[in-house]
Amino acid sequence: MKKVIINAISAAMMISIVSYCNLISGNKYVGAVLFAFGLIVVCRYSMSLFTGMAGYINKKNALEFVAVTAVNSVFAFGFGVLGSFNPAVREKAVEVCAARLANNLLWLFVSAIFCGILIYLGVDFYKKTGNYIGIIFSIPVFVLCGFDHTVADLFYYGASGIYKAEDFIVLPVLIAGNLVGSNIIRGLLYAGRKEKT
Repeated sequence: MKKVIINAISAAMMISIVSYCNLISGNKYVGAVLFAFGLIVVCRYSMSLFTGMAGYINKKNALEFVAVTAVNSVFAFGFGVLGSFNPAVREKAVEVCAARLANNLLWLFVSAIFCGILIYLGVDFYKKTGNYIGIIFSIPVFVLCGFDHTVADLFYYGASGIYKAEDFIVLPVLIAGNLVGSNIIRGLLYAGRKEKT
């Protein structure tokens, strides 16, 4: 479990760094490339990222998944608070979070589903082939579309400083959406294959 926690902290830090760069660059295309790089690093060094694990939950790794989700969430938010000390980052994070919190919970859930689908496709392609091409394309799609990634969003909330206790209702909604999206696409991809075997 110690190794899992360390890998979860590492993943949260990596996603926080690219989230910080995304805010400071002010360019969504640069941000899209940076996020792809972030997930490549997470996959290459076997870091533990909630969204990367969401489509692979089973009885054996359920406790590990819960631990990773908690550690990713706490540390991404904490790294966001550190990022808020940069006024330029804080200002941009306020804009991003205000726009997200203005959405209703149903859209946040749907948005997180779409993100989960794209993350799963990128990660699974890498797991099956060792090739990063799936990540290189799927991650920029979710960034450019503005879909909600739980860990990145927590960094933004931490960096913004505008959050209130009641705003954290979005957290279980985002987690559920990312989970549902990952497992929907996994089911669709492999249902036909299972029927044939």
